[in-house]
Amino acid sequence: MFKKLHIVLIISILEVIKLLMSNQRMHNLYAIFVKNLEICKENAGNLVDELGNIKRRGVVPKFSDLEIIALSLTAEIMSVDSENNHFSILEGYRTSFPNMI
Repeated sequence: MFKKLHIVLIISILEVIKLLMSNQRMHNLYAIFVKNLEICKENAGNLVDELGNIKRRGVVPKFSDLEIIALSLTAEIMSVDSENNHFSILEGYRTSFPNMI
């Protein structure tokens, strides 16, 4: 029950941010990404380590798990439906995301 309420709270926070960003006409993908990353870090709790990766053995990725989630949320907020379109938009932000493949 608590887990479902927590998920609903996160979704409602993201919906409010989506409304605020659409009202402010925020079109800078990196600025939206940074706001989403902050929200993900606040709500991740002890599920991730200090780098933002889910705790597991093996090689530590350069682009953290939380960054991937935040980037996916950014695409949803900006209403980018196609992954190809999303990656073509990201080409213009290559310097902002140096660790992304």
